Amino acid sequence: MSYEQIALICCRSDSTVRGWFKQGKFRRYPQPNDLRHLAFMDFLLEYFEEVPEQLWQLLCLTHSP
Repeated sequence: MSYEQIALICCRSDSTVRGWFKQGKFRRYPQPNDLRHLAFMDFLLEYFEEVPEQLWQLLCLTHSP
């Protein structure tokens, strides 16, 4: 996954996500809500074949403006 994709999942900027992967004193740390988003996406990627189609449809709904 790219930093841009992670940023989209967590609703954060690309620079914030890059900061999570930096080393040293300028490193940033994900907030608890970010960690929940990442854990959920990790779960979906790990078990995507076992997720029922109905759940995918609920998760991937797009909202019309």
